[in-house]
Amino acid sequence: MKKLLPDELERILRDHRQWLNSNGNLGQRADLRCLDLSNRNLYGVGLEMAVLRDIDFSHANLRTANLKQAELHTCKFHQAHMQWSILKEARIHNSELTQSNLQFCDFSDSTLSDNNFKGAFFHNAYLTNTVICRTNLTDANLRFSAWTSSELYQVSFTASVIQQADFSYASLRDTSFRNTEIFNSDFTGSSFSNTDFKAARLENVNFCGSDLLPNYLQSANWRECIFDQNLEVD
Repeated sequence: MKKLLPDELERILRDHRQWLNSNGNLGQRADLRCLDLSNRNLYGVGLEMAVLRDIDFSHANLRTANLKQAELHTCKFHQAHMQWSILKEARIHNSELTQSNLQFCDFSDSTLSDNNFKGAFFHNAYLTNTVICRTNLTDANLRFSAWTSSELYQVSFTASVIQQADFSYASLRDTSFRNTEIFNSDFTGSSFSNTDFKAARLENVNFCGSDLLPNYLQSANWRECIFDQNLEVD
């Protein structure tokens, strides 16, 4: 991987800003590939609509970065600091965000596929209307996160912590909540298909209006959860 000098990166960002401000008539869209940007201070960097492939952002400071509508492929964000970053409408594929700090990040309306978020910190993150498939969220901290109307397919929340999270009207297919702690969270109106709650601990979770099947919770430890009146869960 190539390391960019600070003036080289600034020139690329300047051309990209000009390309954005001129609706593509001036400057040049940032198309970065095979770069080592690890441990760099990229606070507030503007890479909206950029193409980023095989970039190593490990341990980088990406707080308040603008990655709206960016295309991220095979990037590495291990232990990156991404608090308050904007990834709205981004497309993130086959990337590693293990142990990254995603507090208050905005992933709304984005598409995430084949990514690894193991141990990531999603405190107050926004993932409304996202499409997430074949993604690892094992050991993640999902307190106060919002997943309203998102589509989740083959997503693993195994051993994660979900507290005061909003999954209302989400679609969860082939999703695992094994050994997950789910407290004071809202799954109102959600759709479940082949969802695994084995050994999960649930307390004060609202499932009203969902199509949750009773057998999904047979191996779970739950108390004070809210179900539709016609749903009998032993």
